[in-house]
Amino acid sequence: MEDHVEKNKVTVLSFGEVLMDCFPDKNVIGGAPFNVAVHLKRLGEEAGIITKVGKDELGFQIQKILEHEKLNHQLQIDGDYPTGKVDVTLKNGQPSYHIHKGRSWEFIGVEEVGEPEYFVFGSLALSFPNNKKTFKFFRDQFSETTFVCDINLREPFFDYETIELCLKSADILKINDEELEYFAKEFDTNNVISFLKYNFNIEKVLLTEGAKGATLFWEGKKITCEIKKIENTVDTVGAGDSFTSMFLYGIINGSSLSESLRVASDFAGIICQTDGAVPSDLTLYENFKL
Repeated sequence: MEDHVEKNKVTVLSFGEVLMDCFPDKNVIGGAPFNVAVHLKRLGEEAGIITKVGKDELGFQIQKILEHEKLNHQLQIDGDYPTGKVDVTLKNGQPSYHIHKGRSWEFIGVEEVGEPEYFVFGSLALSFPNNKKTFKFFRDQFSETTFVCDINLREPFFDYETIELCLKSADILKINDEELEYFAKEFDTNNVISFLKYNFNIEKVLLTEGAKGATLFWEGKKITCEIKKIENTVDTVGAGDSFTSMFLYGIINGSSLSESLRVASDFAGIICQTDGAVPSDLTLYENFKL
């Protein structure tokens, strides 16, 4: 029991961008906050997302999807700015993104919502002044909430002020190997994990390293997990988001840290073998439900 987290009934709220990912041959709803929320919702958890779309065709499409997934309760509609759009290109399964600016998700407003137990956020949405202000409102209101930051650095949507806000607000931090390397250079340190602990009081870090696996640094413990070999990778879109959501699902439901890490890695591997970030085959979730 030494590395278990006490089970509580929980509400998870994601904050930030919901976008339409426009591939050469199709449009797919995307955005890390959506990916995390929809996985948790499909697993049976209470989940929601605070976001905004425009009054246009892409916004209508997203609204219908959120309604279908029962994630539309905190959806805001913007009459001034169009819905978020991302042009996605794939090279050897690896995605590249062009995120259009001047979109509705950059202007998420404050609305009354109940205090969740977990609040998931990232640097992309917080790179905009309006969203910074809105996020700070929720952060200051939710005194009992655990704040989970998937830093999710995307050029050119971050600067030092945004990174500092994310790190100062995070109780749990999810980063990947590229972001670890960036922090090492940005903060001029050979030990990013210790730097985060002593400078930002972050003692819970999830580090993903693609095919190399994942490592959890949790209140002085270090737990590593190798990832199963993936034979048929389709793409890696949303793999990190699936990892975050499944790890949260584990600790919410009282699984051990090591088991939560292993299952999160397995789930991310499955997502890499499916088309896009969110599978259309809902039976994939059945083997993971607790």
